[in-house]
Amino acid sequence: MTDFNFLRSFLIFSDLEDGQLEDIYQLLNEKSYQKGETIFLAGDKGDSMFFLREGKVKITRNSPDGKEHIVKFIEPGEVFGEVILFGHETYPATTICLENSSLNVLKRDDFKEYFLENPEIGWGMLNTMADKLFFSQSRIESLALLDSMPRIIQALLDMADEDGLTLKEMSQQQLANYLGLTRETVSRNISHLKDEGLIDNRGRKILIKDREGLEAKLLQ
Repeated sequence: MTDFNFLRSFLIFSDLEDGQLEDIYQLLNEKSYQKGETIFLAGDKGDSMFFLREGKVKITRNSPDGKEHIVKFIEPGEVFGEVILFGHETYPATTICLENSSLNVLKRDDFKEYFLENPEIGWGMLNTMADKLFFSQSRIESLALLDSMPRIIQALLDMADEDGLTLKEMSQQQLANYLGLTRETVSRNISHLKDEGLIDNRGRKILIKDREGLEAKLLQ
């Protein structure tokens, strides 16, 4: 029996019937990437979207001076590269694996053929795109309006695991690149939060010791 149930973890497919999920599963190819490996570069010609099943991926853009800016961290159950399905010929950003990762790949031509026969899948795609638009607008507002400390706190709260208390392994430089801050600024604010007993380090992971305290500090 085909194990297609994992597809329900992806918002785009969450409302589909079993038969539809099995049809889509037949269209997918499996790929594995090693930590540090690039999946595609910004500007690469594309023909596929990707579903992350295991691991972690970062999406980045480089500024004109060559500095890396992290656009988003992709976790299992999320999709990326979907702009290729909507007429874009090239990928707008670079994706790099932060951990050994397993993905499923859906070719644009295969999806187009299936979509024409099953247009109801479009609702899931619209929900996915709406979520990403909301995320982008929130990032723009945060970068434009908030000081460094609230931006760091918001990022810590947003990126915590399902338990709401632990962040996956991340360097302070990666966090700085994600927020558009200097490493020194991030380090100074992280130290303040540790001194206040709100967070702690577990190796390169950040442990949220007092989530309510962080949320309250965000509102100050």
